[in-house]
Amino acid sequence: MGLFDSLKKKDEKPKKKPPAAVKKSVAAPRHDIDVVPLEEDVIAKEIVKPQIRYLKKIVVTSYADLERISEELQNGNIILVDLTPLEVKPEVLEKVAEQLKGMVGALGGQAAKICKHEIKLILVPSDIKIAK
Repeated sequence: MGLFDSLKKKDEKPKKKPPAAVKKSVAAPRHDIDVVPLEEDVIAKEIVKPQIRYLKKIVVTSYADLERISEELQNGNIILVDLTPLEVKPEVLEKVAEQLKGMVGALGGQAAKICKHEIKLILVPSDIKIAK
């Protein structure tokens, strides 16, 4: 027996078992309960779900391309319009430009020229604004 052995024995206390009423009973998980999502949760996920948008480039060579541009704008996509093939036909270029301007105005969108030396426009739908 050493000098400090008697001190250690005094500090040790016998462990007591907690009474049976205090013991926590762990219930087994129930497998017969189905979790059903609330309608509000489903609606909230649909509202928060972001809309996928695309940035598309369309080269205009004829009036037929204007219909495709209109469809893309109505779908909410951003369109880069390249009018450089029409530079050789100034009368067609002027009519196409007026058509684009009227179409964008009717849909509530905006249009802006994005290139100095070539005729390129950006067309955006009504919920996107261009800072000019």
